[in-house]
Amino acid sequence: MTEEMGRRERKKLATRRALVDAAVELFTEQGFDGTTVAQIAERADVSTRTFFLHFPTKEDVLAGEGDARVELGLRAIAEQVPGEGPDEAFARAMRTMIDDSRPEESELGRLRNRIAQEAPTVRTNILRRRHEAEELFADALHERFRDELDELGAKATVAAVMAATYAAAITSINHGASQAALQDAMHRAIEIGMWGRRRDR
Repeated sequence: MTEEMGRRERKKLATRRALVDAAVELFTEQGFDGTTVAQIAERADVSTRTFFLHFPTKEDVLAGEGDARVELGLRAIAEQVPGEGPDEAFARAMRTMIDDSRPEESELGRLRNRIAQEAPTVRTNILRRRHEAEELFADALHERFRDELDELGAKATVAAVMAATYAAAITSINHGASQAALQDAMHRAIEIGMWGRRRDR
């Protein structure tokens, strides 16, 4: 049963990646507004219905594997690490998510950033998804460290670190940074967002 579930999950992930890759190709070739969901599905060799099983809207394709990465971060926050406080737990969760990204995602990030300058619906979707992720992370952090961190403290911690890593990602993308350089910048941003500077480790 576990093995079968693993196969299903791998197939689901492969389909999502095929849809993202197809969307990137089409958005690059004919623009965001000029591309339809049906065209993305056809390029990925799946049905339009299958597209909507993976992504609610065309805008959501630009998020890539963002939902899966949020789930990864939530699992990391919930993990019980002896002696770990809320700051360390969230920093570890962010590092886990950053290190999980694929090299192709830097290309997707550049495309998403460019399209967001032209398409209001994409900008709105980015902000919505970021807000939803912040809420989920703050709730998870507060739940695990309820005796040490109140609701405001959890929200402030998450907002500061996510704002710093987002700024690092956008700056790196705008400078054409490699995936490795982008990840390094985001790691540094965690330290800045959490503690105000990069700590010696």
